[in-house]
Amino acid sequence: MKRLVLLVGFVTLATNPATAQRAQNIEFGGFGSWWRFDRSFQIENRFGGGARIGYNLSDRVGLEVTGDFIATRNTAGTQNITVNTVSGSVVLNFPMSDKLTLLASGGYSRMVFGPDPPYAFTQHMVNGGLGFRMFIARHVALRGDVRAQYRPDNPFYSGAFSGEVQGSLGASYFFIPPRQGQGFNTNFQWFWGAQGGAFISKTNTEPYVYDPMIGGHWLITSKRTALYVAYEQAFFLSTANTVIFDPTSSGCSLGAAPCRDVNFKDVRRIMFGVLAYPTQKVIEPFGGGGFALMQVLNATPDCSSGCTTSQLVDLQSKIDDASSKAFFWLMGGLQINYSSRLNVFAHYIMTSGAGNFLLQSNTHTLQGGIRVSMGSSKEGITERH
Repeated sequence: MKRLVLLVGFVTLATNPATAQRAQNIEFGGFGSWWRFDRSFQIENRFGGGARIGYNLSDRVGLEVTGDFIATRNTAGTQNITVNTVSGSVVLNFPMSDKLTLLASGGYSRMVFGPDPPYAFTQHMVNGGLGFRMFIARHVALRGDVRAQYRPDNPFYSGAFSGEVQGSLGASYFFIPPRQGQGFNTNFQWFWGAQGGAFISKTNTEPYVYDPMIGGHWLITSKRTALYVAYEQAFFLSTANTVIFDPTSSGCSLGAAPCRDVNFKDVRRIMFGVLAYPTQKVIEPFGGGGFALMQVLNATPDCSSGCTTSQLVDLQSKIDDASSKAFFWLMGGLQINYSSRLNVFAHYIMTSGAGNFLLQSNTHTLQGGIRVSMGSSKEGITERH
């Protein structure tokens, strides 16, 4: 009996890491595929190819998105046809050993046929399939799947259903190293990071526009919170225009009112705030807020109709007053921890509006970036007195 208990304990310890290596993991993969189309479509069955990205919520359950492309033609050989497929599925993992896992999946597929009639239509279908994943290295696995797509109607025959079958074989790379689903400890560290994305703003004469913004930041983490400091600059792709009140002007781009056009191309922002990290998983959400100092750079008045020196000095003073303001901001995002010292992230930032500022209303920012830990932010006790 004692030997049986020891044997059961040994098997449990040996098998747990095998199943745990699939939890809290991100899977990137590419594959070749073969498609059998519904016979009523009169389309040649052909090979295609695609890519997938998946995230295993636990040892047993995962989510994934796949994209597939097939170039084919009708069976008469008179028309070329392209088929683009995007699918979202829930994947159930059934580990068989430390190397092999069987898969069952189901979800939604969107198939777009084209480009010319009668093969210019879109089908929304349910899908289901079976597959396997065989690890050949710590980060690399072979992946095979057979999947069927179904819809209860048919674009060519009333009262008939549509069905497509796909077989695929490829390889997957697991970007996040196995950590038994517990994530990484990023407490009490100094992170330096860089980010880039789109800055979305408008003026009182122009609608919202998208312009590139890049910058860097400093993050000091505690247990569930972090201090965030960032410096960023937006570079406008075209000169922005706004107007300010000027009783000495005979008119501006808005008409004959006493106003003056002002042009600028760059915006600088310095941000201070606090972020909250509710979990410490491989993929974790975060959010926070704070205040920012935003400055429009090198704004100049339009003096094409002529300005005296005193008018120009007065105009520049008004512009300077309207070029720099303080704002509140809110942030929400998602972070992927590659290790305790390296992570990538994406976030959205909204700033409040301010009166008498060259940018009008709220600004919005969509960014992605990377952070690297430069060491611990907490001094250890090295000597007792």
